[in-house]
Amino acid sequence: MSWAAIARKDFRDAARSKALWGLTVLFVLFMAGFAYLFTLLQGQGQGQGQSDAVLSSLDYVSFLMSPVALLVPITALVITHKSIAGEVESGSAKFLLSLPHTRRDAVVGKVVGRGSVLAASIGVGLVAALVVVLALYDVFDAGVFLTFAVMTVLLGFVYTGIGVGLSATTKDSGRATILAAGFFVVFEVVWGFASNALYYLVEGSFSPPFAQAADGTPYLDAPGWYFFVQRLSPSEAFASATQWFTDSTATFLPAFDTIPFYLTGWASLVILVAWVVVVPAAGFYVFSRADL
Repeated sequence: MSWAAIARKDFRDAARSKALWGLTVLFVLFMAGFAYLFTLLQGQGQGQGQSDAVLSSLDYVSFLMSPVALLVPITALVITHKSIAGEVESGSAKFLLSLPHTRRDAVVGKVVGRGSVLAASIGVGLVAALVVVLALYDVFDAGVFLTFAVMTVLLGFVYTGIGVGLSATTKDSGRATILAAGFFVVFEVVWGFASNALYYLVEGSFSPPFAQAADGTPYLDAPGWYFFVQRLSPSEAFASATQWFTDSTATFLPAFDTIPFYLTGWASLVILVAWVVVVPAAGFYVFSRADL
């Protein structure tokens, strides 16, 4: 398997350049730091008589969801956006492909190698966070924590695949940077308004109305396609899948008597897998036809 050789080389190069260690320190400080920060925030609430909540691993997962959905994509794009374009621009791609490696091997190997670097760093960070949770939290649910860990690593691989795929479409590292930044802005910043724009075209109103559930909880009374469009973003698919498989109340959609399949966590997993397959495949298609 030639792609495996490329993946191993990428991983070893990251270790030698200390990029792996830098990423690991980043995620240790991030994961464990947020676990400790949450105890301080909850402690302040209790001290003011505003909260009697019991700290649990589910609380930590809910608290960390948005920061993870920001840091992991940015980190993955930073370490991958020049993975193919940089080698083509420097001329080292010719040497790589003169060995018994195909262009497909190069794309797959880069995804697996750099995804493994990111996964290792995330894993160590989660272990550090686990120590804090076990020491300071009242309730620990191993299933919730493991689900969050798996979904976070999957998000890392998704954005690694996206970064490598985008990089494979160009010979210029500067253009690769613009593509990566543009993808992030479109799908992680602007995409939040896509559902509202479509809703305006269909219903003539920019936002669906709010309604009230039987227990008094307000909810957005929107059609299923509105929520589905939101979840086409990788980070939104990650969040909805994590919430679904950890039984978070954030998955409660009282607008539906029966939640349609396309809004379940399984559908969100399909969206994540589609991202990690389609973008590298498109990148390979362009790369395979490029004149090096």
